[in-house]
Amino acid sequence: MESKVINTSDKILTIVKQKGTISFTELEGSLDDSYNLIFLAIDKLVREDKISLKRDQAEYLLSTRNHILGLNGLIKNHMI
Repeated sequence: MESKVINTSDKILTIVKQKGTISFTELEGSLDDSYNLIFLAIDKLVREDKISLKRDQAEYLLSTRNHILGLNGLIKNHMI
């Protein structure tokens, strides 16, 4: 099971890095993994501080850490 979570985490991180910010609904629609597996992978990525999860009204948004910092004006140079 752990390898499935890692595989899904890698897919999610790739998508979030490409998009910058993506809604949970859009992310779920772009993956063929189960809802539970997606949830576990997101939890793993958030705990590892690789992505940020934020609630925006009725939707959850996932963003890369650098994208959130840049939006908040906390970094001047974008470093990856």
